Amino acid sequence: MSGRATQPGTGITKGTKPMRIVILGAFAALYFLLMASTFNSLGQVLPMIVADLDFTWAQAGMGFTVLGIACGAASMLPAAVIRRHGVAVTLLIGMVQLIAGFAALAWMQGVWMYLLATLLLGLGFCFCGSIAAVDAIGNAFDRKRSTAIGLYFTAGNLGAVAGPITFFAIHSATGSWRLYWLACAAGALVLGLFAAAVCGRYERRVGVVHGPADEAPPPPEGWTARAALASWQFWIVVLAYTACLLINTTVHSFAYQHMLEHRVAPGVATGFISAAAFVAAVAAALAGFAGQRVDARALTVVALVGSAFSSLALILPLGTAALGFFAVTFGIGIGVSTVGTALLLRGWFGGRAALELYSVMTVVSTSAAIGPSIGGHLHDTMGSFVPNFAGQALIGLAVALVVGLARRPVPRAVAGDAALA
Repeated sequence: MSGRATQPGTGITKGTKPMRIVILGAFAALYFLLMASTFNSLGQVLPMIVADLDFTWAQAGMGFTVLGIACGAASMLPAAVIRRHGVAVTLLIGMVQLIAGFAALAWMQGVWMYLLATLLLGLGFCFCGSIAAVDAIGNAFDRKRSTAIGLYFTAGNLGAVAGPITFFAIHSATGSWRLYWLACAAGALVLGLFAAAVCGRYERRVGVVHGPADEAPPPPEGWTARAALASWQFWIVVLAYTACLLINTTVHSFAYQHMLEHRVAPGVATGFISAAAFVAAVAAALAGFAGQRVDARALTVVALVGSAFSSLALILPLGTAALGFFAVTFGIGIGVSTVGTALLLRGWFGGRAALELYSVMTVVSTSAAIGPSIGGHLHDTMGSFVPNFAGQALIGLAVALVVGLARRPVPRAVAGDAALA
């Protein structure tokens, strides 16, 4: 088929428009499940787990930390598998990890099984999530890349809406939080196989680049990995992504429990958290469309400020106004951050080493996973999540100022670039 330009080292390449749309849909459906069933609903289930299994909140927060560390620390692995074996194999590996993690959560009886389960889920999220998707979608879509990436993250945020509501419905109907994890395992099997099959079919049609780099076609334009890593602007993008992830993960860990402790009814708390996820879905879509015309740096600043304000909202007396303000700002922070940082990274450094740079950014952002452990420890010792929310709000605003003052990097030659290109 004419017009297929194979990108080096990735199984997803430019092809026909219908196939690109199917690829986007497959990744979007899988990301919907990932966002629904991991970070966004685990916080809803934790109060039941703590009560039934006699966990401390420090132990409960540690599970979130392990989940976040696994997502970040393993981020170079899917990049390597994609370069060598393609996207379909990467998705199958992630699917197996997800199923094992959900099964472990469903049958766990103690802390160690809980930590193992969250480790497996983090690895599965890493292999099936945004690393493969952003690279694949970025290579498949050239003219509407920003819109496509925005729609992908929109699907994930819609999953974040569905996850807490689905758990609330299953728990209300059955009284069991374990059945929810079994349902998630079934979803991982179905959607993982679907996404892998779609990607595998597409890879067979257009070809997957294997072998040494000197056998690959000429790389696309952009910075080499070595040159980008030597640029301080790259680390500004990493800092912004990490700050957003810190607030996102910590708030997801404890917002529900914090609301319950301040006399917010469980159904109302679930409703506002799901409303925040709905706002995030809308914000991600709008950010994707806006990314065609608006500077990605401005989008990233908006995400940081929104995230910081959402933490401040939780410190206020939790009436309807404060909860509504939380839902709007947290949704904007989540929805715009993923799109803004992905576009900023690719816009500043191009597509030549985008897969490696996105993976490095994800690895470094693992440091944000310490947030839930700190928050859980503070709650155990001080009896409140407020100090943690206040501290991370200040971090978000400080990083927003740094990003706002940053400027686009200017390419420069670096000796030995070819080694990391």
